Amino acid sequence: MPSKLYLIIVTAFTAIALVNGQTAGTTTTTWDCCEPACGYTSNLSPGARGPVQSCNKSNQPAAAGAQNACFASSGNLAFSCDKYQPIIVNSTFSYGFAGHGNTATSTCCKCYQFTWTSGAGAGKSMIVQAINAGGITDTDFDIYTPGGGVGDYNACTAQYGAPSGGWGRQYGGVTSDSQCSQLPSNLQAGCHWRWEWAGGDVNEWQITYKQVNCPSQLTSLSGCTPAAI
Repeated sequence: MPSKLYLIIVTAFTAIALVNGQTAGTTTTTWDCCEPACGYTSNLSPGARGPVQSCNKSNQPAAAGAQNACFASSGNLAFSCDKYQPIIVNSTFSYGFAGHGNTATSTCCKCYQFTWTSGAGAGKSMIVQAINAGGITDTDFDIYTPGGGVGDYNACTAQYGAPSGGWGRQYGGVTSDSQCSQLPSNLQAGCHWRWEWAGGDVNEWQITYKQVNCPSQLTSLSGCTPAAI
């Protein structure tokens, strides 16, 4: 028979990891302009059809054989597309895209629904499609948000002439809605989303989430459809 200590530990772990049958995690923000990791067919999760679309400097489809702009500096380059900004559905629900998980083949193109349980966005929800992975924990979602911080890699200088450390903080990005005016006009709506819809910085807010089938509103933009669940 398990010891009382063992049962206490298991119960505590379950309470932390699962809330009403959902997994607990956190959100962060990113916009590094790199070609998404899920843009490589070899990175797709089992059964997914894709890969995720990448774009050229002008946000048109990247040419065949284009190299990730975060790892190449000249020639035929591939960037993230401006269509990966958050999409507002109503005052409490949005669609979007995110990096999720450290192993691409485990998460690429899958969709997840989460609800914030802390921060100014508490009670608001998103469905996001994972288009990037690597360097992200298995319970965190790095939401694609213009002005959300370039993080470890920066192709925004090559694509948009952004400062060498990106707009705002390298990790976390701009710190106010007014700073969204620093971004190119085609990215400003996604920057405002964070402050005007979510209500704040979004970084390190707590969530509960679960995997869901991907809506066409996301797969039609990314070009990638995961296996149904």
